[in-house]
Amino acid sequence: MVYYVRFLKTPRIQQQKGSPYLSALICITTDLGDSFFAEDVDLKVIVRNHSSHVLIEKKAKWNASDRELAITLGPLPSNLVQQSMVLTVQVPNPPGYSIPQYPPIPLVVGATSASFGPQSTPAEKLVQRQIQYSGREKVPIQIWEETGNSIARHIWDAGLATVTYLHMICDNVKKSARNDSKKGTEPQIPALERVLSINRDEPLQVVELGAGCGIVGISLATMLPNCSVILTDLPEVEDIVTRNINATQLATMSSLHYQNLDWDDPPDELCSRPIELILVSDCTYNADSLPALVSTLDRLVRTSPLAIILVALKRRHDSETVFFDLMTSAGFTAVQDSIEIPSQYDEVDEIEFYCYSRLTGGR
Repeated sequence: MVYYVRFLKTPRIQQQKGSPYLSALICITTDLGDSFFAEDVDLKVIVRNHSSHVLIEKKAKWNASDRELAITLGPLPSNLVQQSMVLTVQVPNPPGYSIPQYPPIPLVVGATSASFGPQSTPAEKLVQRQIQYSGREKVPIQIWEETGNSIARHIWDAGLATVTYLHMICDNVKKSARNDSKKGTEPQIPALERVLSINRDEPLQVVELGAGCGIVGISLATMLPNCSVILTDLPEVEDIVTRNINATQLATMSSLHYQNLDWDDPPDELCSRPIELILVSDCTYNADSLPALVSTLDRLVRTSPLAIILVALKRRHDSETVFFDLMTSAGFTAVQDSIEIPSQYDEVDEIEFYCYSRLTGGR
């Protein structure tokens, strides 16, 4: 499983012994926050101003026995105290492991705080994650998520893995178009590759259910030209997903929109054109919501019969098997694939993918 740097106390400027110091409190934990990283790892702590100029840089260490780590920088020069700043905590040399895929999923995902500074108020309880993959001229995808305990406004492991999976397909499509024989790992879902590779007059119509902070749909719209993505979730995520949409550098002719969607009361029409791809990432953990999720998928495919559904999940408990039974009962069939993500002690974890359709079985 992947581990994430989180701020237990977001950065702020405080007076200590009459001098200004920057203070924060971090931990390194799983997406659910249910276990801590249990290896020693060196950290790099970087303070930047609003122009991304490095103001302070120092090393820190997370020990295997830690549950939290206090970060204190100072005393600060008076000119720095008057500036807005952000604090980044990252792992410059991650623990050794090798996952043969691209972009590589890190074992420990770093974090950058929201801005803080002159008024001595703490940063918002948000962190920005950066995902780097080839083909973007070294411009990473930047996604904000809450640093607290909100399940709906977090990045989850299956979301990171889905970004990697979609990138592998899109990159292979580009290489095929230019007759490049150096393809990467070949995903085992031909229907998904076909949908992402079609030359079309109108944009590919994509809908994501349970989008959360939007990492999957937003990433697709940055890597795939001529793609129209509608992100959907409950109203509680609207602020953060809108923030991420507004900060996104889209691929040519691609677009992003957000729409509130309650699975218990889906609209008669979600978009004006037939849906071709439905994304569902890490939405099977709550067994109580599964009948409504499957009902919504059934309704969408009834209005868009040729749509395929990509479901990504990390198995967390046995009750998730209810989802597969409900999908079978609704007449869906699937093609399966998986990729590995790093875990502690050079081990790996697995993210499963299921490509559902009603007419072709995903084939």
